[in-house]
Amino acid sequence: MIAWLKILLPLAALVLLSTLFLFARPSNPIATLPFAQVEIEEKLRSQGITEPYFAGQTTAGDLIALRAGSARPNPEALHLVNSDDVSVDITFPDGGMARFTSKSAVVNTDRQTADLAGDVEINSSAGFDLRTQQLSLNLLQGRARSDVIVHGSGPFGEFEAGSMLYSGGSEGQNGQFRFDNGVKLIYMPGSN
Repeated sequence: MIAWLKILLPLAALVLLSTLFLFARPSNPIATLPFAQVEIEEKLRSQGITEPYFAGQTTAGDLIALRAGSARPNPEALHLVNSDDVSVDITFPDGGMARFTSKSAVVNTDRQTADLAGDVEINSSAGFDLRTQQLSLNLLQGRARSDVIVHGSGPFGEFEAGSMLYSGGSEGQNGQFRFDNGVKLIYMPGSN
């Protein structure tokens, strides 16, 4: 009896599995994608890249990387790229770093610049945490300029300035911040 079960049970399992595959309905993998028809039509109309990443080196030898949540070419000027959720990292040879983030940016591929706008944040490994509404960044030289009010904190305390210039590192040095146009400083000894 057990000898017959050793033969019949595997055959029964084989029959059950074969019917599962023989009578299964074919699935359409495209039909299961979670896209609304409106979203598909919008993606077909507009060109763009999701999560682009560009990396290179400045003329001073610093490493620079630009990331965005999305990027779309400007239809009137193809050398301009409109980007959202932008982050630019500049890494110095000694390991120091400066990070620039914003809600949006326009990257000019001809001039190698990025104009960041909307809640621009600047953080550096030297201890600076800055906020502004607009910043122009030269990707080739690793320089940044803001001609609107900049406020934040640094190793020496809290401050506000009418403009700011960030110069990339040179000869193994980290970048430097220069604040102009009515600088207001609250000096806080030992605030780093």
